[in-house]
Formats: sequence, structure tokens, C-alpha cells
Amino acid sequence: MPALWTYPWTLEREGLDATADRLAACGIDTVNVASHYHSVRSMSPRSPDALFHSASGSCYFDPGEAFDGLAINPPVNAVGEWADPLEAIAEGLDEYGIATNAWTVCLHNTRLASANPDHRIESAFGDAHDHSLCPSHPEVRAYFASVVRAARERGVSGIHLESVGFPSAFHDHGADFGHPKRQTIASTAGEILLSQCFCDGCRAAAEAHPIDLEAAGERVHELLADPLADPTASPPPLEDLVADDPLVADLFEFRAAVIEDLLADLDDAAGSIPLTYYVMEAAGADPDQLLGTGVRFDALEEHVDRLLAICYVADPDVARERIGAIDAGTRLPTDAGITLDPTVIGSEDEFRELANAVREEAEGVSIYHDTLATETHLEWLESAFA
Repeated sequence: MPALWTYPWTLEREGLDATADRLAACGIDTVNVASHYHSVRSMSPRSPDALFHSASGSCYFDPGEAFDGLAINPPVNAVGEWADPLEAIAEGLDEYGIATNAWTVCLHNTRLASANPDHRIESAFGDAHDHSLCPSHPEVRAYFASVVRAARERGVSGIHLESVGFPSAFHDHGADFGHPKRQTIASTAGEILLSQCFCDGCRAAAEAHPIDLEAAGERVHELLADPLADPTASPPPLEDLVADDPLVADLFEFRAAVIEDLLADLDDAAGSIPLTYYVMEAAGADPDQLLGTGVRFDALEEHVDRLLAICYVADPDVARERIGAIDAGTRLPTDAGITLDPTVIGSEDEFRELANAVREEAEGVSIYHDTLATETHLEWLESAFA
């Protein structure tokens, strides 16, 4: 049976009894509910009296004393009268046989990073970016381990991990929702190189690894000199750089070691609750776009239980190829995520065709997104899954 991504304020507004009835009518038996999330401004077309909801990055559970003594404390967003939204949802929907997964966005969080400037990412050019924490800091890894542990203790069926890799410098969720602007650095290789972190946490962590981080930073400067001067110039593809440039290869191996440390901490904190990783970082959802973010399939196999291929596409063949590429790189079971976004899916027939295709290739399917769905979208879900 499929799962549906959702926001806690949607479930609180509707009420869990009505939510359970609606989900059952649509053939949905699982929700992936935002439990630790970045800033968002969402439109709820089924709630015209409260059409827009804005929220800064925060957790949707009561942290209690679980974070006492940590360098980073979780900001909390209230959800109606619920004292602990994640716990209320997990316990309430469980009575109806509906499972709850804690949808956990990790490093990408402007509110957290701007409130903890000593733990932000920082480029080779010295620019600190407020939209992400750097996992090279032990304090950052300890914080997210506590987030996962808190979700586990609230009776969820699974924990879904998003944004565990080093982020893109261009994936901003500003406190004022500013639009990022640029007219160069257009290639994936250029974006990944500009996004490499050289903060104090990385410099401290690099001392235990075979890498000259200072020299690697200088090499990033050299590789980006032409693209910064000429919008038609690009550095070589990342695969070629790794094969031909030892400094870049060492840099990416260092990234992978840091992310494996983070995954190990999250794995330990999850205990027996299964972890699912969304195969998607800011650079994209194709597996080959993970290079430079530190995410490696061998580390995922060691520390998570499932993968989820983000297939926000209309072409079933593209979805099949993406799932197949993940299956070729790992032995982990693979689920798939599809979208109701009208800029991607234009009709019920298109949605049904895509849903059928991914169900043939993947073990499970999640649909994005309950809060954003219209009444017609709910009819599509019922037609496809009920």
C-alpha cells in the first residue's frame, strides 16, 4: 500500500479521525509526516479559509530534556493544541492501522544554521552559508542523532532521512525567502566544487584523514577561476576530476568519511526502527549527482535499511531508469516517490501510468503531497490505489 507525504498542521486542522477515513478511502496506509523540517510556505487548496501556511525550520515534537547539554538545541513550531505533534499523530493514526514515518530533513535548515553560525558550511572562498549545518562538526552529528532518537521514542514505524549529504551552495531557504541569483557556474561540476565546505569543523576533522585540505581549497579556486570569469566555461566533469586530480579525489573521499560518521550516528540512534534515505541531494535526484556530497552506496548499505528514489517526473521510463540505477548500485530495497505537481503530472491518466510503472520496479511508493493536493488529486489517488 502507498504512503503519502504530509505536514502536521494539515492533520491537526482536519482531525485524525477524519484524516484516517480519508486516507483509507484513497488506499493510503502510511503517512510520511514532517517531524524535523526546513522553512516552508505551503498552499492548502482544500482549506480555503486558511489557504497559506508559513513555518520556519523546526522540529514538530516536544524536545523535553533530550537535548540538554548539547551545543545545538532544536527550535520548535507549535501545531494547534498538540503538545507533541509527532507523538499525537503516530499514536492517533496507529489506532486506525495507519503507520507514521518521521520525515526528517537534516542538514538543510536555515533557522538552525543561522542560529548556530559556528557550525555552518563555508566555501573555499570563505563564504558562510546560512542554509545548512556542516556534518564535520561532532556537535552537528550529535544533534541529529538526538533528533532521530526523539522520533524513535514517539512510536513511529520508520524514520525517513533527507539532506544528509554536503549541500549545494545554491539551495537556499532564506529567512526572508530571498531568490538566489547567478549568471555563471552553470554546470553540476562547478556547483559541487563551489559547494565544498572548508569550515573550521572540516579543517579539524581533516587532521585525521589523508588529505591536505588547504591545498584542496586552492585547487577549487583554480578550477573555478575560468567559470567565474566566463559564463561559458566549466570545469571538467566530476568523474574525470576524481580520476585525474588526486586533490579532488582526496577531497571527495574525505566528504564520504564525514557522511559515513553521520550515518553511523543516526543508525545507532534509530535502534531497531528502520531508516530510509531519500536518494536526493540539492544537486539532483540521479545517483550520479551524489558525487561530491559525500553520500556513498556502500555507507548507505551499512547504516540504513531502505532507499527511496525520488521520481518527480512524468515519463515512466525516466522513473524506471532512476530506480534501476539505484538497484544497480546497492542491495538495499528501493521504494519510489512520485508527485502530484501539475507542472509535472498533467492528468489522471499520466499519474496512473507513472504509478503503475514505479510499482512494477520499486517495493513501495510514496506520493507528494497531501497538504498540496486538491480534491481532484484525492480522486486520482482513490482511482489508482484504493
